[in-house]
Formats: sequence, structure tokens, C-alpha cells
Amino acid sequence: MNRLNYGLLCEDKSHYVFITTFLALFARQYNVEIDLNKDFFSRFKASNSKEVLKKFPGTAIIGFRDYHLDLFVIGIDYDDRDRDKFSIEIDRLYAQLYNLFSHKSIIMFPVQAIEHWLLYIQYHISHPKSTKNISFEQIPRKEAKIQIYGLKYVFDNQELIRDLVNKMDVNWLISRSESFRRFHYDLKKFFI
Repeated sequence: MNRLNYGLLCEDKSHYVFITTFLALFARQYNVEIDLNKDFFSRFKASNSKEVLKKFPGTAIIGFRDYHLDLFVIGIDYDDRDRDKFSIEIDRLYAQLYNLFSHKSIIMFPVQAIEHWLLYIQYHISHPKSTKNISFEQIPRKEAKIQIYGLKYVFDNQELIRDLVNKMDVNWLISRSESFRRFHYDLKKFFI
């Protein structure tokens, strides 16, 4: 089994749990064991989207040069940007990466927030036979957090996120979320 050293820069714990859990599952399909470089993560840890946006181009250079990363993952919410311009926005972020590293970097950019992906997953787990094409992305972020985590959404919800990711139907989520479809496509392109 091949081993892959990856770095992560994301805006919060929800991104961290989603990415680390999903990457481990995803990599297994390709017979790859994936290891988060914890020294890199600790050094460049961010606490909000502004920090991620400011840090990620320079952090990528340091990560590949000094930490010998095989992959760099950036997790940031799309927030209130125009949904019709999603492709333009994500391409603009990729364009900020140094060319030598852009093909070894993956940007996870959920519309509007990671909690919206979790709402999709939770819905499908509760309604596995439903063919109803519903969209959660119009729900305000604060309301999405309450729907997923309950009124205590400010507390630690790592187990809930891990459980949802482990139970998710990837193909179903690909069919429902353009931003997840792009994340999955970029990951697949890297692993192939």
C-alpha cells in the first residue's frame, strides 16, 4: 500500500473532521494510506476563512518545499458569494497557487458552508429511497448549523460529522451538490 503525506489548511473543526475522515475513506479506494502532516497543520492552523484566504498560496509553497507534502488540501466555505459564479470563484482560487503545486492541491469549497453538505448527507440517510431533488444551499448558514447540530452548535460535534461522513452515499451527494461534485472530481483527478 502506498503512503501519502498531506497538509491541511482549513477554517474550522468541521472542515478538519470532514476532510480527514473523507480523505481516509477516499484514499482506501485507491489502495493508498493517507497521513496528515500534523506538524504542518499545527504550524499553519487557521481560525477563519480570511486567514485561509490570506495564507494558502504561501503555505502551499512552504508545505511542498519544507514538509515534502504529496498533497495540500484547502478547506474554506463559499459563504455568501454568488452561486452562479461558483466555477469562476474556485478557478480564481486555484489560479493563486504556484503552477508547480496547483495539480497537487485540492480546494474544498462547499456552497455555502460545510454544514450544507452535512444537511444533504443527513437527509439522504433519513430518506434513502427519496428521489425528491431538494436543495439545502439556500438555507442561511446559522440555520443550517442549528439543523445539523441543534441549538448547541457551538460545542464539539466531531463525532456527529465523522458518523455522517462514514455513512454518506458519495454518488448521491455528487448528484445533489455542484461544490461537492467539484471537490470529488478534483480528488479523483489527483489520485488517478
